[in-house]
Formats: sequence, structure tokens, C-alpha cells
Amino acid sequence: MITAADFLSACRARGWDFFTGTPCSYLQPLINAAIDDPALFFRDATNEGDAVALAAGSYVATGAPGVVMFQNSGLGNAVNTLTSLNWPFRLPALLVVTHRAQPGGPPDEPQHELMGEITPALLETLRIPWAPFPGTTAEIGPALDRALEHFRRHARPYAFVMPHGAVAEQPLRSARAGTALGARGFSFSENLPLATANRATRAEALRALLAAKRPGDIVVATTGFTGRELYTLSDAANHLYLVGSMGSASSFALGLALRQPARRVFVVDGDGAALMRMGNFASVGACAPRNFFHLVLDNEVHDSTGGQATVSRGVSFGAIAQACGYAQAAGSDAIGELGRQLEAHTTASGPTLLHFRIRRGALPNLGRPKITPADVALRLMCELGVAPLGVRAE
Repeated sequence: MITAADFLSACRARGWDFFTGTPCSYLQPLINAAIDDPALFFRDATNEGDAVALAAGSYVATGAPGVVMFQNSGLGNAVNTLTSLNWPFRLPALLVVTHRAQPGGPPDEPQHELMGEITPALLETLRIPWAPFPGTTAEIGPALDRALEHFRRHARPYAFVMPHGAVAEQPLRSARAGTALGARGFSFSENLPLATANRATRAEALRALLAAKRPGDIVVATTGFTGRELYTLSDAANHLYLVGSMGSASSFALGLALRQPARRVFVVDGDGAALMRMGNFASVGACAPRNFFHLVLDNEVHDSTGGQATVSRGVSFGAIAQACGYAQAAGSDAIGELGRQLEAHTTASGPTLLHFRIRRGALPNLGRPKITPADVALRLMCELGVAPLGVRAE
């Protein structure tokens, strides 16, 4: 058994100061200590996939891998992000995955039985090398150095699998606010006068963003036609095009914005993607990055897969964002309003969301980025003056 302080100080000594994840009773000491440690940057996530993406954004912003902690049952929630974000973009992270229902371990709840049996095999299937969580203080440094060597050689995640009782109990000392919330009022209205066929195209909305973009800004585009159209209209070193991990653009951009507060960070989302991981709206509101602009382009369909309808027609993402704590939120289908809001946003504005309704369809003969995802991430890190960890071996 080790203490949480010993593990956290060893991580901090290697420059790993960003911690995120979701709770598990096995992780209680580590999470409590990370929350209480003022030298660490701990941010809670609403699900495991968003935690992985949040840490990935932090890595691109700083060059230091994040530590992502969650229960093994949550490994299923993280599979898409690990395989379609961390793997192709080569974004390392240290995963601390608990081993609930470990074969031969203490009795556990029935819902953990299958995942307990397959946790090591699932990590191996995901091509994530893993090791048992260090059991003594003397083992911590060598274990972290093996993870670091993997990061340097392959720039991809590495996992520790934590058994029951691996870390000594650690009480949470940080006090949550105990005052009453009191009465809160919410007011939101939208005027969307345009018929769907008369709305702006996605390309016109992206051109408005490009017109408002400044040299120090960062633009993260969601998967599908959005990233492809942005690349076609204007490829730039301060762009990152997600080619997978649908729904993770806002959590990835949140990690970037938190660690690069002097830059405006624009995330261009889609209605289907935003619906898929809408829990991250709450994380944005709670973390409140002042430099974060969330642009949801909504054509009410999954455009790149044949135009199947989403459920967004009756949804107000602006009202949801307001309820989640965004400083500013609006809904519009007026291209002039889009340009005005993009121009007005500053690094002090607070998290802002604009739900912008567009018509379906894409640029003719739409191509795909010719630059690999790994090189897109590397190029953005170089643009930010961030040194990547090691070199890619394959």
C-alpha cells in the first residue's frame, strides 16, 4: 500500500500536473488528494470519454500528459476516445483504471463481474500497455518511468490497473460551498425566422469564423463535414480537425482553453456531436474558461452519413448552455449575428455558446485533410510553442 501524496508528488516531479476522471471508491484517496493539492490542476469530468479528451487537450496545450482516473466499468465509455482520438493523433495519457471484481479479489457487485474478468484483455485489445498499480513507495518512480518511456517512444496512453486497497485512506479536506443556492431565474428566447432552405451554409458560417479569427486563436473542428470543409476553405497551423471521437470536440477544446488562457479557443461542433456528449456542457460551465467559444452548427441532420434527422429541431442548445453556466448563450440563424458574436468574443468574455442554424449540404467535391491526425496535433503544438513528449517511432 502507498500513500496518495507519494504517488502525486512523483507525478508532479515528472511535470504531470493535470488530473481528471470520474470517481470510484478505490480511487477515493487519489482523487481526494488531487483535489486538495494546490500544485495540481484537477478537473472533474462528467464521463470517462470526456475525461480522456479533456486530458488530451491539456497535453496539446502543455506537452505534459494528463492523469486520467476511472473505474474499470467506465473503460467502455472511454473506448471511442482512446481509439479514435488518442490513437490516431498520438496523444499520451496515464490511465489509472481500477479493477473492480478482479478475479480472486474481494466480492463485488454483479454489474462489475464481466468487466472485472476482461479488464486486462480489453486494455490489450486497445493496444494500451498496462502494469499493476505500484504497491510500494519504492515501486512508484520506476513504474512512472516505464510509462514515461512508453510516452516518449510511442506517444500513446499507458495504464495502471489498481486493485482494492492500493492507496491508504485520504480524507477530502476541501470544503464544498454549503450556502443555499437560493432563487435562480433563467430567461431565453430565440427568433429563427428563416426556412431551412434559406439558412446559411456550413461553408458560409465557417467563412465568418475565418474572417473573425486572429493569429493567436485556436480552432477545433468536430468530425465529419465540419472539419473537412474548414480544411478545404483554409488549412492553418492553429486548426485541429477531429476525424473521429464524435462528441469529444468540446471536451478536447476545454482542455486546451484551460491550459492556454491567453488565447481564444473556438470549437466548431455539430448538432449530432453536441447531442452525443452533452454532459460536457456542464463541465464547460463549471470550469468557466473565459476564452472558450462554442459554436454549434445545426442543420438538424447527420449530414455526412446520408442526412438522417437528428433530434435537434426541438432543442435549444443555447438554453441548455445557459442552464449549465455558460456566461453567454444565444440561438440564431442570421449570418450577421454570427459574425458579430465571433468578432466580439475576447479572452475575458467567459464561456460562450452560439447555436447557429444552417441548411444541410456540403461544398462540392469535398476532400479530406491530406495531413495525418498525428501531424495535425504536432503542428498545433509547435504553433503554440509546446514541445511534444518524445518522438513518434512508427
